Amino acid sequence: MERMTAIEIYEQKRERIRKFNLVSDLFAAKVFEDLTACQELCRILMRNPNLQLKDVKTQYVIRNLEGHSVQLDILAEELTGSLINVELQMYKEEAPFRRSRYYMSCIDMSILGKGKAYYELPSVTVLYITRTDFIGGKKGLYQIRRKTNTKSSLGIDLDNGLCEKYFNLRYPTRYKSINELLRYLENSDPFYRTKVFPRIVERVKFFKVQEEGVDIMCEIADRIKMEGKIEGKIEVILELLEELGKVPSKIVERISRETDLVVLGRWIKCAASATSITEFEGKM
Repeated sequence: MERMTAIEIYEQKRERIRKFNLVSDLFAAKVFEDLTACQELCRILMRNPNLQLKDVKTQYVIRNLEGHSVQLDILAEELTGSLINVELQMYKEEAPFRRSRYYMSCIDMSILGKGKAYYELPSVTVLYITRTDFIGGKKGLYQIRRKTNTKSSLGIDLDNGLCEKYFNLRYPTRYKSINELLRYLENSDPFYRTKVFPRIVERVKFFKVQEEGVDIMCEIADRIKMEGKIEGKIEVILELLEELGKVPSKIVERISRETDLVVLGRWIKCAASATSITEFEGKM
């Protein structure tokens, strides 16, 4: 069997990465971890060409010891201290507004230290991007405003420091630059030409075309695939054991720490044939 040349290996990797686009959490996280690229994204979606970011985190986990932890797609901080949370929600979500509400509460709890006053909470903008128009108004952009219920048709704005903007890829917005950006999120052509978001395109090209970027994406994809296989086998073992009774924490911890797929495969067979947790433990 002939060995593949370096060029053939590179082309094979490029073909693997070619299907990635910016509505993929994995790909978007790498592109938008770059401060300038994320700044372009936020400037366009917020229609603020003067917006300045000082920090950005992607796939940012906020741990909640007493409830659900959350992983934010993008969390950026402006020079003013205001925060921007960008969420790419491409699959159907049963309760998107409540999901957004919970995410915001987790952000608030993580940044308001003990003894601080509520007015010290920074303003937070949520930029929520979906594939379909789940709101149903046949528009590409919705901005949620909180108003009093008065006799006036306009009401009175109630500013609690939270701004929510919901975008979708189904319908266009009134803004040319936003429409161009949303289209690009789907196709993510590395050779696209634009003056509106050149840094985003540059980052896409790096990860889809340049050898260093392609290698990075392949390594990340392989690691996530392996982690997924490991997590899947761990879940199967624990489910089988739970049918036998309460699983001791020491066994749960040992199983959860294992990363060898061969060992996990053997443990699945042991868990499936065991008649008790004690019997399983003796075969570990």
